[in-house]
Amino acid sequence: MAGEQIRDRYDAFFSSEFMPLIRHDQTQGAPERLAYANEFAAFQLGQINVKLGRLIELMEQRDKVPV
Repeated sequence: MAGEQIRDRYDAFFSSEFMPLIRHDQTQGAPERLAYANEFAAFQLGQINVKLGRLIELMEQRDKVPV
C-alpha cells in the first residue's frame, strides 16, 4: 500500500515538466542536481520506450491484417 503511494507520487513528480529542486530559496549542490536530472531523464526515456514499444506493436498488428 505504501509502495503504491510512493510510486504514484514519483509518477506525478516526474511526469511534469523538469524543474530544478529548490528548497528554502536555495538550490541544491551540483551532485544533487545532477542526480535529480539523471533520474528525470531516465524516467522520460522509459516513458518514450513504453510508447515506442506500443507503437511498434500496433504497426506489427496492422501489417498482419489481410488487405
